[in-house]
Amino acid sequence: MTSWTAAIPVFVVFVALAFVPGWLVVRAFGSRGVEAVAISPAVTVGVLAGFSTVASRLGIRWTWPVVLACIALSVLVAWLVGGWLARSRGGRDPELHLRRRLLGRPRPDVVVACLIGVAIALATMLPAVGRPDSLVDSPDAVYHLNRIRTYLETGDFSLFNPTFYPNGFHTWVGTGLMMLGTPVLPGTNVATLVLAAVVWPVGCVALVRHALGKSLLVTYAAGFASAAFLAFPTTLLGWGVLWPNMMGTAMTPAALALMLQAARSRHIGKVLTFAVSLPGLALVHPNVLVSLVVFALVWFATARLRAGVLHHQPWSTVARDLAAVAVVVAVAIVGAPFVSSRLAATQAYTWTGQVSIWSALGEVVGGRLMIFPVLWGLLALLALGIGWVLWRARQAIPIVAMWLACVGLYVMAASSTASWTSLITGYWYSDKVRLASLAAVPGVVLVAGSAPMVRLLLQQGLHRLGSVRREPLLAAALAVALIPALTVVLHGSTRYRLLHNFFWPTQPERVILSEEETASLARIAQQIPPGQAVVGRPENGSPLMWALFGTDTLYRSIPIPASGDGLLIGTGFGDMAHRPDVCAALARNNVRWAIGSSHTYWLDRPELTSGLMHLDQVDGVEKVETVGQYTLYRITGCGPA
Repeated sequence: MTSWTAAIPVFVVFVALAFVPGWLVVRAFGSRGVEAVAISPAVTVGVLAGFSTVASRLGIRWTWPVVLACIALSVLVAWLVGGWLARSRGGRDPELHLRRRLLGRPRPDVVVACLIGVAIALATMLPAVGRPDSLVDSPDAVYHLNRIRTYLETGDFSLFNPTFYPNGFHTWVGTGLMMLGTPVLPGTNVATLVLAAVVWPVGCVALVRHALGKSLLVTYAAGFASAAFLAFPTTLLGWGVLWPNMMGTAMTPAALALMLQAARSRHIGKVLTFAVSLPGLALVHPNVLVSLVVFALVWFATARLRAGVLHHQPWSTVARDLAAVAVVVAVAIVGAPFVSSRLAATQAYTWTGQVSIWSALGEVVGGRLMIFPVLWGLLALLALGIGWVLWRARQAIPIVAMWLACVGLYVMAASSTASWTSLITGYWYSDKVRLASLAAVPGVVLVAGSAPMVRLLLQQGLHRLGSVRREPLLAAALAVALIPALTVVLHGSTRYRLLHNFFWPTQPERVILSEEETASLARIAQQIPPGQAVVGRPENGSPLMWALFGTDTLYRSIPIPASGDGLLIGTGFGDMAHRPDVCAALARNNVRWAIGSSHTYWLDRPELTSGLMHLDQVDGVEKVETVGQYTLYRITGCGPA
């Protein structure tokens, strides 16, 4: 698949797979409108990831009949619960009530706003990515692509296959590819574009309308604002590559909107809808739940302070509540690493290249992350949006506080090496890129809030132009147009270069596999009989033979795990003639071939595979064929077995 035109059916299928199953479930709980649509992907992923793990435990292969049965069961249970709720809330005819809920009528302005976000995202992303089969320069891409291939080959989509890891992203992508028969690489690229260009804009429209109101101006502004940031989704499309984290962040606006709605309305249907979305969010990436907890705490603290300012509660009560929450949070932060060894390992992850606090603020507020220029247009819109919230839309003040909290987390991760800061930022691996993408969630609301502020200013400035009747419409049109003008248009070349460089690096050592190297490995793969495995240094790109061609490879990540047979073979392969333990490890993994190459990816860990460096000097291998920069060897030093 080399053209975006050929990828259209794949795109449509992934959109349907993301939204339809979850939408049928949440509609049964009384959630309607754009909120029901926006949260549907999280519910869908929960259904797919949860049932696939259960199916694995029961020894059932994950096939399309099983998928449809699991979706049907989920929808049936949801409609039974929804019917019970309908009968218990006033004795109305449950069938009529459910029918009205199912056949809701979409608002044209909301549909147009979502389509605006989709169109801008695709128009800016597709040219930068280039082709559906472009390989992003990231070691994590190797792991994720190989895991999806493992799911498809084994029919086991469990979160424990091959080792424990959240399976939401991989199950959703693998289920779609299973239906289509599309190759793993282009299919995964299209799936990530669905997240960035559909799931994210729809969630942004839902969040903005909840935070700022449902006027036409705000709704249309939300569609444009969804494409305003480079930190998300542009950066996470290529950096990392953090596809599961990207999927979780794309779902966060919808989850945040629904969480705030459920807390304010206490509508049992919205509470249930939010609850059923949480398993899916957790199975995509657990730090999504942590982000929602942070947003909830900020919302609670802001609400308490507002109650004190407006004299709805005495300050003593406000101080008591805030102090109690602070103590609970502090105890949880300090104690969590002792409860979870995985969290402790995550928090222990360290980064180099810390910057000053001022530079960190410039990166997160001014948008200078991974780019040189300050995004002055985006900065101006943020300032205007904050001004509008503080002046006229004070119900959205908690959103400003959430944005400030994200900025604070970013500054801590980017500037601090203190151990206490990792206790807080470690939930995001203390990774400033992830935190910058999180800041885009409340940031979208602030950018959309700039539109009513600009309209008010323009109405005053245009008072002397035209008739009074035309002033509001003209001012509103100019206010909405200012958002894409100051972001997508003004910084368009910067956006293109940022994303394009992820997929098409200029330095050869930054390329995992070029087109020529991919073609060479494809030819070599034809020489390896099915079922027999091959080993090669992961830095030469050979692990991708599993994802791209289905050739069994010993290594399926860059770098390899620093233990087990992989490390034993990697360090001892060159001395296999005198190492029975190495031969035993090769036999256990059915490794009968080896690949040598002069190509080395920049993320080089030579100490892990020192025995595979100079295969032409190894006693126990026989050269078979050289294609391009790769040479295939048959392993003979361990006997016929």
